[in-house]
Amino acid sequence: MDVSKFSDAFRDEAFEIIERIEQSLIELEKDPSDAETINTIFRGMHTIKGSGAMFGFDRASKFAHEFETLFDLIRKGSLAVTKEIIDLTLAAADHLKAVLGDEQSVPIGDTAALIHTMRTTTGITAAAPAVKKEDAKAPSAVERNTYRIQFKPKEDIFMHGARLEPLFNELKRAGDCVIVATPSSKTLDNMDAEKCYTAWTIILSTEKDANALRDIFIFVEDTSEISIEVIDTGSTTSATEEYKRIGDILVERGDISEEDLSDILSSRKMIGEIAVEKGYVTEAQVAAALAEQNVVRSERMKRRDDVSKSSIRVKSEKLDKLVNLVGELVTLTARFNQLSGAKRLGDGRMLTEMLARLTDELRDTSMALRMIPVDEMFKGFSRLVRDLSKDLGKDIELVTNGAETELDKNIIEALKDPLLHIIRNAADHGIEQPEERRANGKDAKGTITLSAAHAGAHVLITVSDDGGGLNRSRILKKAIERGLVKENAELPAHEIEQMIFLPGFSTVDKATSVSGRGVGMDVVKKNVEKLRGTVEIQSAAGQGTTFTLKIPLTLAIVEGLLARIGNDYFVLNLSNVDECVDLTEDIVNTGHGSNVVNIRGEIIPYVRLRKNFNINGNVPLIERMVVTKMGERRVGLVVDDVLGQHQTVIKSLGSTFRGIEEVAGATILGDGTVALILDANTIIKNEIALVETAHAERMAEA
Repeated sequence: MDVSKFSDAFRDEAFEIIERIEQSLIELEKDPSDAETINTIFRGMHTIKGSGAMFGFDRASKFAHEFETLFDLIRKGSLAVTKEIIDLTLAAADHLKAVLGDEQSVPIGDTAALIHTMRTTTGITAAAPAVKKEDAKAPSAVERNTYRIQFKPKEDIFMHGARLEPLFNELKRAGDCVIVATPSSKTLDNMDAEKCYTAWTIILSTEKDANALRDIFIFVEDTSEISIEVIDTGSTTSATEEYKRIGDILVERGDISEEDLSDILSSRKMIGEIAVEKGYVTEAQVAAALAEQNVVRSERMKRRDDVSKSSIRVKSEKLDKLVNLVGELVTLTARFNQLSGAKRLGDGRMLTEMLARLTDELRDTSMALRMIPVDEMFKGFSRLVRDLSKDLGKDIELVTNGAETELDKNIIEALKDPLLHIIRNAADHGIEQPEERRANGKDAKGTITLSAAHAGAHVLITVSDDGGGLNRSRILKKAIERGLVKENAELPAHEIEQMIFLPGFSTVDKATSVSGRGVGMDVVKKNVEKLRGTVEIQSAAGQGTTFTLKIPLTLAIVEGLLARIGNDYFVLNLSNVDECVDLTEDIVNTGHGSNVVNIRGEIIPYVRLRKNFNINGNVPLIERMVVTKMGERRVGLVVDDVLGQHQTVIKSLGSTFRGIEEVAGATILGDGTVALILDANTIIKNEIALVETAHAERMAEA
């Protein structure tokens, strides 16, 4: 069989396993005695070893085997978990990713050197045995097996003070349990009331191993015959739920011989019925065999159903195409709806409403397909914080909240870089050195908290640290040195804080491997704004800093406000809109000729979009001003008319218009008209820059 076509799928799965191993290593460092975490790491290495050999990744497979051996020793208690072993295994994870990514670019000597380091560190001297491809098998994370337990107490068991009811209750707590009694053939006249004449067959499906089950019988094992056999394993991947026939089970249990079975099979009656008639077995023994057959069939059916319900790996391009097609359908449905309303088509109107409802459901479902939890992204930063702690000589812990919060997969990919820079900034500039923290009455260990929570059609992602807070005086001093603000300038706190997002800005005099080049926070601002999001900062001296990223749930659909200027239509993201105001002559006069108005005592600057976009035509007597908010600033955008709320499916602009910053995309309205989706943040930012430049020129002339 040609397995090369499965290589990419294995590589993707292997990278996911390695990420889980890295997260488990971080957790193991906090609690070195956590057996479940040790097993998770062992199973991950075992899976990569087995599947790697199966799909031709021999070098990665043999390398993973070395570290599987290491964690097998830890699992058995022969080796203790130390910081050195954690560091070594994290380095192994990095090396595995490199080998799996492009084996040819990783020198074999690097692999050999790492293996040698591992062996000298841990004392493992035996060479790693080669992995046979035919033996390679990836076990499930938690294997659920089905056992046949035959429990036959001695007749005098009760004389020893044994109580069987607690034993059976313990078995029931261990998993899904069926207990079948097989009474003796003795008559009542021949029985002693103080003796036991019954044996039991227990069919148990559980995640416990055979040793754990044998421990349940520890107090009766000297006075009983006990047999524990695995009759079905969780790793069975048969497509059918079929199991052994009743006759085969009876032979395997030793209830009848193969000769007796052959005798029974010559008849056309049910095997169990004939076996009882001929006296080969009792009805209780047949009942036990039937119970075993039913339990195993049921377990296999559950596994088959779980496999059919499990997630499948789909290329992101296919999901994107599905969303685009649904967007086209939404637009077409809106046009049908508008047409049927204009023509008053009666039944046609009802049909288009049904089509609209189904289209909305399809749209929501297709959007949900691209929504994934932020959990994996959050976990990836644990390794980053650990490495930063080591490099900076600080003790820093990462705490995550709301990891189950879901976001569009494209947004999650785009957020990794901004969050990385914010976390690096928090670790380097925010968290103080341990001795400084202790001197200030703080715990020597600093904490960075990464959280996510839903807020309407947005997700709020916050990165908080309990460090020293932003040094506003130092930020302002650096800004003055660079000529960004005038000397002795008095600026509000939020304006000073926003300066850290300026290109090339840094308060560090000398660049290090972690920060100081002034490119990180600039990237944060730009990337978040590309996602139609905003960044806010809250900082308190000596208490820490919080960065809050407000991000739309998806990039495919915008809840917008539809506006008109002349014969052109525009959509503004509703999340930026604070209110709409009629721009009457009285309100305009409050600005005394400047592009500002007084709204309930607040001075709000405004931008005439008609002028910005060079749209000709008659200006209405009363224009509309959409008051938008960017950070702490409120700015008005003036249009001819506001038509109302409009859910918009975004279409990307062609290469000809891609350089227009003020326009984020386009959409098609119900009547086929194209409306441009405006980037209010960029429009406001550009307008503020023009005002500040003009002000600076006037000051220079003065």
